[in-house]
Amino acid sequence: MGFLHHTFSDVYARQNNWLTGVDVRVKLVYIVLLLAINLLAKNIFIPLLFLSVSFALLSSVKIPFTVVLRSMVLPLSFAVFILLIRGLHEGDKEWTSFSIMGYKVVLKEEGLRNGLQTCSKVLGGISLVILLSFTTTISQLCAGLRWFRISDTIIELLAIMYRYIFLLLDEVDTMWTAQKTRLGHTSWKKMIQSLGILGGMLVVRSFARAERTHEAMHARGYEGGGILTATLPPWSRKAYVSLAAIVFIMSLLIYKGDVHIW
Repeated sequence: MGFLHHTFSDVYARQNNWLTGVDVRVKLVYIVLLLAINLLAKNIFIPLLFLSVSFALLSSVKIPFTVVLRSMVLPLSFAVFILLIRGLHEGDKEWTSFSIMGYKVVLKEEGLRNGLQTCSKVLGGISLVILLSFTTTISQLCAGLRWFRISDTIIELLAIMYRYIFLLLDEVDTMWTAQKTRLGHTSWKKMIQSLGILGGMLVVRSFARAERTHEAMHARGYEGGGILTATLPPWSRKAYVSLAAIVFIMSLLIYKGDVHIW
């Protein structure tokens, strides 16, 4: 389970490179606007452009391709699943057909086209989120959200959730190791049963830990606010230039991507 710690941690965001040096407010504006364009684009080329540019930017700061790819495994699986479901159930024109264990499977052209568009949007959107997560620490992100007047409650929940992700991963690792040492994964049937037990126990322990954390914070006089103390410097000339470049890029993408914003 060590790979999960590495995937969720901000070890790459703490490195010193040109992307981590960009003002977090500029990155938030950039990501939010691109996510909106990615959602509204009427073709697959804009999301695929975001995907390729994100990979190129992450490669420029020497983040291993395998690490990025590993972070995209789950959303990629969902994207392929959506593509197959829409290809099987939408449209009338047959694109191809084949047999699996005596059952005829028919993929339809319209469904595959719509599924490919959805798939590209999923990949384009998640690549932008990964770009932000690999170049911005949680403290910087929370400071940026506070600067944009996001509710303190939401920011504090985000910080606490990030903090306890790793404690829950430790719980999962401990239970996973205990199940393996007791031969709980010797067959597929046992593995499924063990995973069900692990999931149930994780929910129970999560509620118990949340209750203990609330009681501890209440006992120390916590009444909201005061968790985050990081502040951001005033806007620099470089940040203003970056924002001007973002406006130009957004206008170009809206024009070329057939994006309707009204």
